[in-house]
Amino acid sequence: NLVTSVNTVGGFLSVAMTFLIGRWVIARGVRGITAFSCIGTAVGLCILGNGTSLGIYILWSVVSQGLYNGYSFTATNALIANWFPRKKGWVMAASFTSVLFITVYSPKIGFTNVCYVLAAVIAMLGIVSLKWIVDTPEQCGLLPDNMPLTEREQQEFGGGTARQDWTARNLIGSKDGMCYIVGFGLLFIATTGGITAFVPYMLERGYSQVDAVGLMSLTSLFSLAGSFIMGVLDTRLGTKKASLIFAALYVIGYSGAFALTGIDKLFLLPLWLAMASGGANANLMASTLVSQYGRANYASVWSVLFTGASLIRNLCYLLIGAIASLSGTYARVYLFWGIISAFSFVLLAVSNFKYRPAPQN
Repeated sequence: NLVTSVNTVGGFLSVAMTFLIGRWVIARGVRGITAFSCIGTAVGLCILGNGTSLGIYILWSVVSQGLYNGYSFTATNALIANWFPRKKGWVMAASFTSVLFITVYSPKIGFTNVCYVLAAVIAMLGIVSLKWIVDTPEQCGLLPDNMPLTEREQQEFGGGTARQDWTARNLIGSKDGMCYIVGFGLLFIATTGGITAFVPYMLERGYSQVDAVGLMSLTSLFSLAGSFIMGVLDTRLGTKKASLIFAALYVIGYSGAFALTGIDKLFLLPLWLAMASGGANANLMASTLVSQYGRANYASVWSVLFTGASLIRNLCYLLIGAIASLSGTYARVYLFWGIISAFSFVLLAVSNFKYRPAPQN
């Protein structure tokens, strides 16, 4: 319960960092915030790997979540939106794979060594980003999706900075904006909650700690394939259909796992079905915002709507503790994830997902 409370408070504080990082990206571009977030995360990982106190864990819980959102979601997705607005599904799917590989191999090398390996890789990424990252393709004489750009077109496009005035009030006050905040926010809860409750649920089912972690690693392998498949569906079918399929998989998978709780091993199949697609969650929200608000407006819109969805996501840990305590079983936690995913499906189904300009104030 103490760790759950810390994660909840840390999550809410990190949302403020996420919003500020989003504002930084709008004002100064992606390169600087990527380097800052990566190097800051690397330092924190080294401290965490050698930390033995609750205070270190609390501090890392706050800082890491904010910085992670900075380089993994806000900065990376802004780059993808600028460079690959039509191929964003493929690119986002590919960018998620490295996270899953780390999850698969982490139990084999120990927590401290994992922290050191991650710190080295992330710090290297931060240093390289200072040299390699270019915010928009127009700055390299290209159009989005790597199409060549002539000198005349460079003058006409003006660097790709035709940003519109989407205000936080316009976004939050619109039907689509609220549907995206709540709809994707609930799916974020189901994603984070599915991962967080997995090992305790396996222990409750009679599996050993080693077997539970092993099954979690196997789940990560399924997520590798699932994330790529969702990216393909995003590209081929469109973001709305892909998002609805994603939500439907959560409804079927989590509800099915609860329905089959009494059948040993079989209950894992629907659970894996749901969690296999979990890696695509934030990618689908990013793809949705690019589709509806345009690449030039992505960073400003993302900083508002993703912040709102993240506030909802941070209720995850409290919900796990409350549901498990009241019901006496983690099985009902997964049933609840299925229920809120069904509500999310409805919200996304009534959303637009098509480009619309900012309203004239």
